Amino acid sequence: MRILICDDSGMARKQAARSLPAGFAEEITFAEHGAMAMDVFKQKTIDLLLLDLTMPVMDGFETLAAIREQQIECGVVVISGDIQPQAREKVMALGALDFIQKPIDTEKLHKTLRDYGFIGDAPPAEASGDASAPAAPAPPPIITTPDTETSPLDSLREVSNIAMGDAAAKLAILLKTFIQLPIPNVAWLTPAELEMAMGVFQLGGQTVVSQGFVSRGLAGEAILYADRDGVTGVRKLMAGLKSENETNSAPILDAASVLIGAFLSRFGHEVDLTFSKSQPILLGQNVMGTEFVYNSALDDVLLIEIPYEFSELEFGCDLMILLPKASGDKMLDRVSLLLDEGQS
Repeated sequence: MRILICDDSGMARKQAARSLPAGFAEEITFAEHGAMAMDVFKQKTIDLLLLDLTMPVMDGFETLAAIREQQIECGVVVISGDIQPQAREKVMALGALDFIQKPIDTEKLHKTLRDYGFIGDAPPAEASGDASAPAAPAPPPIITTPDTETSPLDSLREVSNIAMGDAAAKLAILLKTFIQLPIPNVAWLTPAELEMAMGVFQLGGQTVVSQGFVSRGLAGEAILYADRDGVTGVRKLMAGLKSENETNSAPILDAASVLIGAFLSRFGHEVDLTFSKSQPILLGQNVMGTEFVYNSALDDVLLIEIPYEFSELEFGCDLMILLPKASGDKMLDRVSLLLDEGQS
């Protein structure tokens, strides 16, 4: 059985490969985005594609559409953090066999493979031979594209991707819309880069909501911001849901609570942390005057940035998670442990 695993995260590719039944894959090929996957299809026959949705260059939706357009015969199972109902509906309409939420559920994957006849009721290594005799170990698959080493930042990006999808799904259901999800930007910012990023808010035209959070020696700040169009859109939707006056600040604070709260809840679940959060507050133009940013500007800051795009409603907003140096280092240590456990 020839398997192609297509995901921009090295951590996710390794998890997917480990989740396959023992002895199932004769050959595994890795691709970092849909365009690479389509190149693989030109070179060889692939029996099963495990496909992410949120990727650079060519995302999962585009890849599924291309596979259908080119009439490529290959079973496709989507494995994604984008769990919005519309995302599932789209991939199933494009021909996917199943949709599995990240982090990958091994039992669900095996059930899907059984349901579609890729494997029998017994694991491939035990399907034949004398049942009383010990089964010979299955030969390891041939890896045709050796994968790169996974860094703590890459692992943090994958955890952020899962949390982002959970937050978007909650808001998408609440607002009855679809949210276009990007690839989270995860990076260290120098004090000068942080000052430049915060300086955008001081130019005006942005509405900024801040919410602090703490857990087990970690402290950080979540910042949700939007331009005038985004603020108008969010206010209108949230005010309509709660029958509030859309000219006041309550709808913006409600939206911030949903997006920030849902993100931190799922993010904490993935790294085994529970975050306590302060009340969200609207910031004025003097963002650099906040105590967190002032103190953080003395050292590097770990950034997680996610732009949410409400494509059907033609507006968007951005979420920034900021962790000062000490907290950022502790967070990377935690995701490194997750990576080590996954590779063991």
